[in-house]
Amino acid sequence: MKKVILFCGVFTLIFASCVKNSSEYKRLQAENDSLTLAHAQTTNELDQMLSLLNEVEENFQSIKTAEKYLSVQSGTPGELTPSTRERIQSDMQFVTQTLEKNRQQIANLEKKLKGSNLKSSELSKTLENLRAELEEKTSSLVTLQEELAKRDQKIAELSEHVTNLSNDVQALKTQSSVQAETIAKQQTELNTVYYCYGTSSELKKQQILDGGQLGVDFNRDYFIKVKDLNTLKVIPLYAKKARLVSKHPDGSYEFIKDSNKKEELHILNPKEFWSLTKYLVIQVNV
Repeated sequence: MKKVILFCGVFTLIFASCVKNSSEYKRLQAENDSLTLAHAQTTNELDQMLSLLNEVEENFQSIKTAEKYLSVQSGTPGELTPSTRERIQSDMQFVTQTLEKNRQQIANLEKKLKGSNLKSSELSKTLENLRAELEEKTSSLVTLQEELAKRDQKIAELSEHVTNLSNDVQALKTQSSVQAETIAKQQTELNTVYYCYGTSSELKKQQILDGGQLGVDFNRDYFIKVKDLNTLKVIPLYAKKARLVSKHPDGSYEFIKDSNKKEELHILNPKEFWSLTKYLVIQVNV
């Protein structure tokens, strides 16, 4: 009995050693290491962006008190006292500097998001909202400065601190428009998918099928383009049998026979179905 146990132990060690030294094991280990590194990098990028977002939000909050005081003073009749004038000058300078800081931070966030592996429509939408708030605050400050200048000639001298704000407002509007177009384009790209189906010989001819698997240098012009994956629910295949060549999660689709007993592919969960690839390949047997 001891010999049997000893033999089993030795066999297990030899088998484990063979597995660890196999090319498949090494490939899987390398893929795991790569995914772990990518996850760490993505987490770090997200932490940095969230930190910047929090700073921008805090800056906007700190502006509110000064903005409220300036708004009250712009609507109050009578001559300004020296202390009030000094407070207005201080608050005006603070708001101007803080808005400029936020403008730089938002630009930095946009640059980080564009260069990162993150493809988050929610984060892009948050940045769009922050740009809109920055534009609104800048416009408000320009208006307040003009109202205060009407009350006091010395306040008019503050214009040197906010001279460029009017130009910034127009620049922000242009930037927001361009950014909105970019976000819309990115969203379209994220939702765009491609599919094709054909017999084994047809797919091989297009270099789509290689040894029963999806090829590498396949003819992308052979695919049908769909701009919104959510609209693609059913694909009639006009064939008796069909199978997926491309990889898609189990449970996100099913094959159903139509009234003519021909196969149809029904996509049950579009988001999950297209999570692994944007190219769908179906092999059919007519």
